[in-house]
Amino acid sequence: MMKRVWFSAVVIGYAWLAASTLVGEHGLSHLWTLQQEQRDLHAKAYALLSTNEELRTRLSRLQTDDEFFEKTARETLQYVKKGELLYLFQNGQPTRETPAP
Repeated sequence: MMKRVWFSAVVIGYAWLAASTLVGEHGLSHLWTLQQEQRDLHAKAYALLSTNEELRTRLSRLQTDDEFFEKTARETLQYVKKGELLYLFQNGQPTRETPAP
């Protein structure tokens, strides 16, 4: 009879240990959630690194390429050269045209 009680206690203990390992606070489900979060963070980090590289390239071009600087200033600030007309449409996209002589 005593062996049966011990055996039952051991089986219940192992069952509780298995359940705790699978769904406990630091179990496999928690580990899976952490791995998914890590993958998401890696993807965000990669996207940020790509954006950062694009911005560095753009900054470098703005500092060294006068034509790119002028084009960017004209598009962003809607500057026009003498003799040009700037047409603004409701969607906010500027269109530049040089008037015919």
